[in-house]
Amino acid sequence: MSTNINANVLKNFIVKAIGGDKLTAQQAQKNNIDANKFEEANIDENNYLELDEIIQDADLYEQFATLFVEEQEKDSAEVDKEKQKEEEAKVKDKNESGV
Repeated sequence: MSTNINANVLKNFIVKAIGGDKLTAQQAQKNNIDANKFEEANIDENNYLELDEIIQDADLYEQFATLFVEEQEKDSAEVDKEKQKEEEAKVKDKNESGV
């Protein structure tokens, strides 16, 4: 999957996904981030990663970019379903008025 996502856009997504600007091991697990990748990126060995540490680590960047793309696709599918329902309602109304 492509990771050509603007770093600022991805940072905003991460803040929204984790509810802050620091990623703990528990939050990483909750977001299905590989625990080994979290530990590898945690070079200062505190209990969290800051946004810049996430963005600078290629593996974590890719995992969050994948989550971002999946979220965008899900949102797009929901919009498409709404449009389809609206179109079906218009067709139904048109058919009923012509009968």
